[in-house]
Amino acid sequence: MKQIRKEKLYWFCQVGGWFMFTLLEVSSYLNVDSFKAPFLVNAIVNFILGITVTHLYRLVLIRTGWLKLPLYKIIPRGIMGVVVMSLLLTAINIPLDRITFPIFRTVPLDLSFFLGYFFNLSKYTLLWALTYHLFQYWERSLKAERDRYQLEATLRETQYNSLKNQLNPHFLFNSLNSIRTLVDMNPELSKKAITQLSNLLRSSLQMGKHKTVTLRDELQTVKDYLFIEQIRFDERLAVTYDIAPEAYDCMVPPMMLQTLTENAIKHGISNLKNGGFINLKAYRINGSLHIDITNSGTYKPKPNHEGVGVQNTRERLQLLFDDKASLTIENGETNQVRTQIMLPA
Repeated sequence: MKQIRKEKLYWFCQVGGWFMFTLLEVSSYLNVDSFKAPFLVNAIVNFILGITVTHLYRLVLIRTGWLKLPLYKIIPRGIMGVVVMSLLLTAINIPLDRITFPIFRTVPLDLSFFLGYFFNLSKYTLLWALTYHLFQYWERSLKAERDRYQLEATLRETQYNSLKNQLNPHFLFNSLNSIRTLVDMNPELSKKAITQLSNLLRSSLQMGKHKTVTLRDELQTVKDYLFIEQIRFDERLAVTYDIAPEAYDCMVPPMMLQTLTENAIKHGISNLKNGGFINLKAYRINGSLHIDITNSGTYKPKPNHEGVGVQNTRERLQLLFDDKASLTIENGETNQVRTQIMLPA
């Protein structure tokens, strides 16, 4: 379909351009002779001749592949094409004009006469060649730019899928470790936890098919996960939520909050003898979704190193939102860690 539109545009410009050339030439000859049948024939022949010669040049460009060459190689070939087309038009126009206009029969056929025709016609062939080559060069540049963006998008998609595929094994491994500790301590609770894990995995696999999900769905995943952890921690893990109503329909990467809450438990609360708490807060302000996760513990970052979950989350945010999203983790009040996420809403 696109090729058909390009072909129609080419013929529209081709016919329209040479028609304008013919009118220009006709207007320059009106003072030389009166408008007679031979004069009209001359104009029609020049119109057809211009279209034919330039179209043949275009076919040569396409079949030889010159249009795919670098610009510095196209320029000398284009100059050669202009010269050949101008010589061909000159060779036909001189005898044609001498037949059509008796006044030209008295003019001697010398070099200056020939060059006058040649340079006059070369103006039009040069204009045609410049227009055609510049259009092709511009279109090729656009295609290269589109291809580059498409390649970048494909690469980003591949990277994102790779990161996303890392989450389920990582999440499953940590969840099974949590349940394993329950098997000997409380078999009944471990059975319940396995059932909860099954439901959680089912929902996470469904959400894994999408780049983003609503905060409402992501919170359900977090609640399912924390339910398993609360069984393991018994009464040593307190969970609270403070979610603004307008935040529920905002879009977030799937498993993002689950990964960060898991990080809070693994590196914070699990190291505390008396356990601790997790508070999850979300609200919208100035066109952005802000999510705060506050948990018991101390953040001890290692130089040039972050856990798999946090690093994964940073890279996913970068791939999805570029620099429009941010993730920071820092120590807050005494024995508290605050994780802050900002996303476009």
